[in-house]
Amino acid sequence: MKFGKRMLITLAILVGVAFISGVSILATTTFGTKTDPLITLSYLTNQLKPQIMSDVSADISAAEASIQPAIDAKIDDFKAELDGLSGGETFESAGFTLVTLSNGQTASCGVGTELLLRIGTATATGSTPAMVDSTSGTTLSAGDALEKNHMYMVTIQGNGFTATAGTVKILIRGAYTIS
Repeated sequence: MKFGKRMLITLAILVGVAFISGVSILATTTFGTKTDPLITLSYLTNQLKPQIMSDVSADISAAEASIQPAIDAKIDDFKAELDGLSGGETFESAGFTLVTLSNGQTASCGVGTELLLRIGTATATGSTPAMVDSTSGTTLSAGDALEKNHMYMVTIQGNGFTATAGTVKILIRGAYTIS
């Protein structure tokens, strides 16, 4: 029994000495210092950074691709809403508003609405007299052409004008509906 006990004590001492030696060697080494780093700066700069940038770019591209249909749908909804505004909603302005129309579009105006044709050509619409030319003191019938830089006033509800050029710009003050 004594031999086994001595052997066990000797073995424990050897294990303790080996453990203390290993810890001492590990503590005195210079792993991870400035002179002997675990990862070199050139590895970070030349290998790891480009890989990370590539991964981030791929993730961003994937995110953009997944969200693009939703963005396109919102843009289409917004365009449809804007188109709806020019297709029957009544506008009213206290001051002059520059309105742009395309060939064939018609503006129906409320009583007292004032118009000033700036660019393009247009013809009066509605019942006679379609509108009063305040500049010359005359009246226009349906189908008569509006003159540029003449002030017109609508005296009958629903009368107005139709654009007869590709682009017509007209200043409008009062109530109007574009169709």
